[in-house]
Amino acid sequence: MINITDGLKSKTALKNEAKDVHAFGKILVGLTDKQISQIELPENVHEAIKELKKLKKNSAQKRQSLYLAKLLRDIDLSEAQQFVDHLKFESQTEIKKFHQVEIWRNKLIADISNLTDFVNLSPAVDIQQLRKLILNSQKEIKKGSAKKFQKELFQFIKNIL
Repeated sequence: MINITDGLKSKTALKNEAKDVHAFGKILVGLTDKQISQIELPENVHEAIKELKKLKKNSAQKRQSLYLAKLLRDIDLSEAQQFVDHLKFESQTEIKKFHQVEIWRNKLIADISNLTDFVNLSPAVDIQQLRKLILNSQKEIKKGSAKKFQKELFQFIKNIL
């Protein structure tokens, strides 16, 4: 006996896929033009994304985003999804690096004795320059003046790490 439902998706599954594609279209619209150009998509999809970015009225944006989702349903999005996942991973690692630099800056400013731990982490560091930046940052904090040296210290640590 042949089952008619073999290979057919339920209506709910189709709706969920349509919602996922629509959400992915919104993610694509949030990317920069340079990032979008790196993704291999048909020209009509690129045009739909550009048009959606131009629109200001909410109802027009909704219509255009639904049109974009319709176009996206007809193509294979696996490469585009991989690209977006790669961008997310890169941004998360950059955020982690940024937080690590902030932690080290705050540790060094709070107590200059942490300098030895930092030097052990990165032996090729210019200790004199680093010590000077730390002391100037501490003076800056005491005075309550602009954060020039704190920013320089941050950049210095960022370049080392």
